[in-house]
Amino acid sequence: MKQDKKKQMKQKINPAQILKDKKDKLDWQNFNFLENLLVFCTVPGRSVPKESGVHFRITLDFQNQAVCILFEIDRRNDPLIKNQALKRPDYMSLYIDCTSCICTIIEMKGKNHNSLENGIEQILKLKEILQNEISDHLPSKLKVKYQGILLTPYNSQIPFKKIAELASSGFIILPIQYDHKAELYPYVSKPNKITDKYNHQEITESMALLIEEILTKIALPKRMEDDYYSSNFVIEKDRKGIYINYLLPDVTDYITLLSNTKFTEINIEENEYKEKIKAELELLNLINKLAIKFSHRQISESNN
Repeated sequence: MKQDKKKQMKQKINPAQILKDKKDKLDWQNFNFLENLLVFCTVPGRSVPKESGVHFRITLDFQNQAVCILFEIDRRNDPLIKNQALKRPDYMSLYIDCTSCICTIIEMKGKNHNSLENGIEQILKLKEILQNEISDHLPSKLKVKYQGILLTPYNSQIPFKKIAELASSGFIILPIQYDHKAELYPYVSKPNKITDKYNHQEITESMALLIEEILTKIALPKRMEDDYYSSNFVIEKDRKGIYINYLLPDVTDYITLLSNTKFTEINIEENEYKEKIKAELELLNLINKLAIKFSHRQISESNN
């Protein structure tokens, strides 16, 4: 009788259908800030349409083994930063290789000086929010380098004095002036200096790692309430940590990412993807950075 019930549940809960039905709408009832960011705000392809006279792309260099995820922050009709009184920037990139974890906050502005001053405040506000959220919800071992990019057209009135003041305190905002489609890979993949100059490059793109494909394209908008969920997910108002399910590329199975201030756990069946995911995480040194461990999910409990 119990097995029959499990079979019925498997028929009812289809992770591939859940992904297919996914809407571009944040879910504050079920997800916290970081979960909403990871599930709904990624930009597949890392290419941004024109705004204020500029637009940009991040092309992951084929010579580099890394992941780079672009997030849309300023969702005007569905804001990630819910307090409308707070300034919020346009985008954020997260670049990770074996030695670096760099968060670059990107604001796109026109030529007006006051607008550019506001752009700096928008970058600083998100930096503050991210520092607090990561401290509350991710392993304390994770060390993130924060920086900003102010992307503007030529002839804009850049507030160099304010940028220099911030640099003296250790936070770099790099002003980049470019009138067409800027390539930002060289400026999100390393710590910048305010003396850096924009040099447009055409970059040969690499094939994305499996974990980047998983993180950017197949996050599920709801949690799979299986045995792992029953044992590990706590429903409370001020819940700490993140808990997200991701569909695997075979679209028949999913994995669970659980993280808190002490460790990260990936719950996955013994399948062809486990060793590949583990190898890529080792390549990026993420097993160390995020204190990752693996747990095994039995096939029989799938979608319970």
